[in-house]
Amino acid sequence: VWKLPIEPSDRDHVSPDSPETPRKRNFDDYNREDETLSDHNQRSKESPSSTKEGSNDQEIRRFVVKEMFNSAWRSSELTETPFKDVQLPATVWIRNSGTGKLERYLYRDGEPPPDINVFVRKPWPGSQVERLPQAQPSRIAMSYIFRHFRQKGKFNAQKAQELHVDKLVWSVLQSGISVLSSDKTTVTPEMVLEPSVEGGGFAVVDLPSNEYVQMLIQKPEWKASRIIDGLQAFIWILGPNIIQNEDLREFIRHHSNLKHIISSPDMSPNYLSFDSSSALLVRLNQIDAEHYSIPIYDNVAPLRTAMPIPDELLPSNILGARRDLQVQLQPKLEVQEAATATPFLNINHIAEETPEEVLQLANIANEEISLGQAKESQSEQNLPSPDAQVICLGTGSSAPSKHRNVSATLLRIPDCGSYMFDCGEGTVGQLKRLYSSQRIDEVLTDLRAIWISHLHADHHLGITSLINSWREVNLARGQESAPSSEGRDENVFSQNKKLFIFSGSGITCWLQEYAEIEEGLLDNVVLVCCNRSQTDTEKYGSVAKIIWDQRQVHSDHPDFSSTYDSLKEATGIMRLDSCLVDHCIGACAVSVGFPRGFKFSYSGDCRPSQRFAKIGKDSTVLVHEATFDDDMARDAKAKKHCTMSEAIGVGLAMNAKRLILTHFSQRYQKLPTLAALNKMEVQFDDPDTEVNSAENVPLMDVPIENPTYLEKGSALPDTSIRDAQADASYPQSDSGPQPELVETPPANASISSTSILPRQTEKGLKIAVAFDFLNVRVGDIEHLEKFHPALQRLFEILEEREKLRAETHPSEIARREAAKVKEEKRERMDRQARENKERKARAAERNKQKSKRKPAPENQPVGGGASEREQAQLEKDW
Repeated sequence: VWKLPIEPSDRDHVSPDSPETPRKRNFDDYNREDETLSDHNQRSKESPSSTKEGSNDQEIRRFVVKEMFNSAWRSSELTETPFKDVQLPATVWIRNSGTGKLERYLYRDGEPPPDINVFVRKPWPGSQVERLPQAQPSRIAMSYIFRHFRQKGKFNAQKAQELHVDKLVWSVLQSGISVLSSDKTTVTPEMVLEPSVEGGGFAVVDLPSNEYVQMLIQKPEWKASRIIDGLQAFIWILGPNIIQNEDLREFIRHHSNLKHIISSPDMSPNYLSFDSSSALLVRLNQIDAEHYSIPIYDNVAPLRTAMPIPDELLPSNILGARRDLQVQLQPKLEVQEAATATPFLNINHIAEETPEEVLQLANIANEEISLGQAKESQSEQNLPSPDAQVICLGTGSSAPSKHRNVSATLLRIPDCGSYMFDCGEGTVGQLKRLYSSQRIDEVLTDLRAIWISHLHADHHLGITSLINSWREVNLARGQESAPSSEGRDENVFSQNKKLFIFSGSGITCWLQEYAEIEEGLLDNVVLVCCNRSQTDTEKYGSVAKIIWDQRQVHSDHPDFSSTYDSLKEATGIMRLDSCLVDHCIGACAVSVGFPRGFKFSYSGDCRPSQRFAKIGKDSTVLVHEATFDDDMARDAKAKKHCTMSEAIGVGLAMNAKRLILTHFSQRYQKLPTLAALNKMEVQFDDPDTEVNSAENVPLMDVPIENPTYLEKGSALPDTSIRDAQADASYPQSDSGPQPELVETPPANASISSTSILPRQTEKGLKIAVAFDFLNVRVGDIEHLEKFHPALQRLFEILEEREKLRAETHPSEIARREAAKVKEEKRERMDRQARENKERKARAAERNKQKSKRKPAPENQPVGGGASEREQAQLEKDW
């Protein structure tokens, strides 16, 4: 494998040995560096962050990477240590002197440390590096050349025999060692082996823009025979319009003896690559066309429709990349397009296969909605901003699956803006499937803020792509400019359009580190940190700190009043409350207030939370995770997620008007069990609990990351951006003392299915189950549950079809035939075993009967008695 780093031709070249070289170093550069520290796994427990100032930055990076992939640290190992030496906050255990078992030790903040030994989990060594060494942006595009090794020629046995070579040493000749023949003549491997065959190979070339073409062509690798000999194909990854570059076309013509497979927006059609999820959306569109749309796609490459293609541009050795395309390199080059390439999804064929029974149930639901329009229009008058839209771009958990992408929810409020809640990987791709390019520009132009609930990858990995897309659109419209200097006006948000990111300190740090290698990523981006340490809370009060262009603005800042007013004006947010929830360190739920009294609450990942129920009191819309079905309550508790009933219980406790369930486990590939939605009762552990006010909701969680419990009457450590002069129509939460936290949560504190709360206390709570690409008005959320019977029947029929298809699949038929043969063989062997057993039993019975016979008298004369033959038989029997 050869690496080909390609830089754009427009940048100034700096010597690789210069300390100011702007490019990333490759592994060869790393290997040339002098080791300044010994292996961290064998050295003392001193972490790189504690080494003296000026230590080698690269050594710190090596240490972190090594601990990521080859660490001796185990999360299950506990270390005994004096309590006074524990770095708080931390999860602490103590051994019960009576039972000898480890139990969670609860302590109060401010108390003197007890003189006892406790057990704590050692932190992962890599986490001791508080911040990675500063990096530099790189515009290098990495390309690679792959080659097989040279293949030895075939052994000629006939030639070896003619040379009188003993067969015992043929293998020695094949391994490349000369031998002596039977006539003492030296025989070399070349004398009995056919000529070696050059190993086949291919190149993967990434060209983001035309700036990289010249540097690619000038690479010396294309003139090195040891590299290009045997090269049989190029796989090109090209940016827009690069296929029209004349220099590149000349390079391809020069290598016309090779295959060229091109992946680019010009050559590759925008086809639907995920058949299962696309087919599901087609059927959802048939059931509920108002809220689910068919993904945007095109099965024809733009280059073939937008302009005439010259013959010399696309000769026979050039083809567009397609999924499942295979290139065979040995024994000869062969592009197996017809045999392996999967055909495009046929939307019309999928629609024809939708069961008629399901469509009839969907028609019944639509008729019910039409009949109830007058009544529902009256109910919409009680909903703030009924025209606001909730778009679920990802409704799965953990990792993308073929039916659901990971978490991302877009909120669009007319005359206010667009807001993204969590942004898992592939979020921008989901937007491109949902909206046309013009509509995407409108959404990104209106995007004013992003909320990230916690640092798990399925909730934040797509944020950098979304930020870059936002910058591209707003730059094109002339609404973006470079960040201003430190001497800016006191109104820090009014100069240029900004994108606000509300999150915890972990995301803030991650984005700032990522921005070191992504040039301009945080230009015109304002980071608002929404969880703080106790010191921050005491110093800055209840308003979150604001970070913009590396400068922090707090409530005690002299310009804060104007900054805060500008923040409200720039974001359209009248009030934002967040609180820690029980999931992972730093996980937060949020409730956001908008003009005209519209309130939107988003849970992220969590266990049922009283704090969240309080800050989200009287929410217009609640989007809550429902990772598990009710029959997996123990799994939900162990993995710190919610069941469907628990999510519904939080909605009731919050007195929310509308509830959308999302973030389903990927084990529910299509539809989770809807039993919780069909029940006439919703269940809590405490049947006496009233849900009319959030203050009466039982305690449901204690965040695992903060085991320091508060005294009675003290404020919960939530985070708020409050507007004391908000619109009077917006429901204000109580700012007085919060419900107390006790040392041990009561056993009946969580929501479960052991006692009953009558459904009439729901007060109009309408529940919807979300699929990817759900696009629903707030006023229409109540319609969605009318389609549940059609959805339930659809998936029942699809499951039956899949089972039947599996039974008739050739591999399944072959499996059944093999099982039948195996069963017949087993029956035959059993039959033979029974026959052998019966044969042995009969033989044993004969021997038993023979043993009972008497022998002939010894003195009986032969002549007067039995004949000689009879006598011999008697003796034989005896």
